[in-house]
Amino acid sequence: MYDIFVSELLGGAFLKKLNLFVLFATTMIISTACFGEQPAEIMYDHLEESVQIEKEVEEKQEPLTNAEQKEVDLYEEMLTLSSVEEIEPLADEAIDSAEERREIMEEEKELIEDSYSIFQEAEQQIDDIDEEDVQEAATKVVDTMNERYSVYQDLYEEYMQSIDEDILLYEMAKDEEIEVEVLQEQHEKVNEGYNRITELNQQFNQLTNDYNDAKINFYETAELNVVFE
Repeated sequence: MYDIFVSELLGGAFLKKLNLFVLFATTMIISTACFGEQPAEIMYDHLEESVQIEKEVEEKQEPLTNAEQKEVDLYEEMLTLSSVEEIEPLADEAIDSAEERREIMEEEKELIEDSYSIFQEAEQQIDDIDEEDVQEAATKVVDTMNERYSVYQDLYEEYMQSIDEDILLYEMAKDEEIEVEVLQEQHEKVNEGYNRITELNQQFNQLTNDYNDAKINFYETAELNVVFE
């Protein structure tokens, strides 16, 4: 059974989900003296505090990517084996790695939520901005971030679901009685999930770029004296 499994699945596109959440809002710093307490300046403080929190997400990417690659390697090795006794320890190791990814994602989501909470404090200042063009620029920042946050929620849910599907596939791989067709169906289901993750990830990164552009435009429109790093 496992020889057939190898011939049918080895050419598949398993685990295509590397480089997740790779772009973050551009950091900006004040170039001169401290601002006063104008609404646009208060928004600046909250926006940049939000960025600093989210930058911690970057530290999660390497262990997440390493775990993903580890599972790719383990799965590919499983496909070269012919006995469940050989496959089982590799499948168990892959399951442990998937659970580690789940923990990393939960930590990442907590950071995203903290960052967004601070961002919402910036949003509260918009109605107090007197200049129409500045208010419009600030509204664009808020709208873009809210859309980005919404896409992240979808991305997170899809990624966490993919972990469940990965684990199910690993469990199936060490089941000596499993039918090849059932494994094939699960393999395809896993890849379909990864395709959705890729699409959402692209949307998320594009919205990050859009948010950076909107934020720069807001700072310039509000004539805030900042330097862009």
